Amino acid sequence: MTEQLSMYLQNLFQAPPHEIDTFVSAFKCREAKKNELLVLKDEVCRHTFFVCQGSVRAYFITDEGQKATRYIALENQFITTIHSFISQAPTNEYIQAVENSVLLSISYTDFKKLVAETTLAKNLYIKQLEVAYVTNHWRLESFLKMTAGQRYGFLLKTNPAIIQRLSNRIVASYLGITQESLSRLKGKK
Repeated sequence: MTEQLSMYLQNLFQAPPHEIDTFVSAFKCREAKKNELLVLKDEVCRHTFFVCQGSVRAYFITDEGQKATRYIALENQFITTIHSFISQAPTNEYIQAVENSVLLSISYTDFKKLVAETTLAKNLYIKQLEVAYVTNHWRLESFLKMTAGQRYGFLLKTNPAIIQRLSNRIVASYLGITQESLSRLKGKK
């Protein structure tokens, strides 16, 4: 599985092979069963995960007791509760395997050490912060400016695998709508 991360990094950055090898060697392979929780609310998030196979989501529980999905990572994507990972403070989110998944994980300590020592890790850290910022900005803007139908259409256009592979319950929680509304939207398309 580390070859997958190596290829991902090589495609993203033209880094020397020894830097990629050093970085990748800090990751540990982990299998997660469907619905397994990798990070719990009120825990400090001590790892970031690279999805080799499967899907993983970050979600929180609303005041009404509903699960609201903030982010979904499919293959070749990273996921963490970024605020907790960076600050090493307890998170208000959960990270859950949505499908049986194969992951690579790196600890906060190892990651920060590599960021201090290698250009590759530093560049990846910057890239992941940029991705998180852009993703969160888009999510906020979509909830403020788009209808549920527009959000669904955009997701269908930009990331159809989420709609095709994941349950209506999870897709609806990602779009901020009910499962019934999602079923109606799917029926119209």
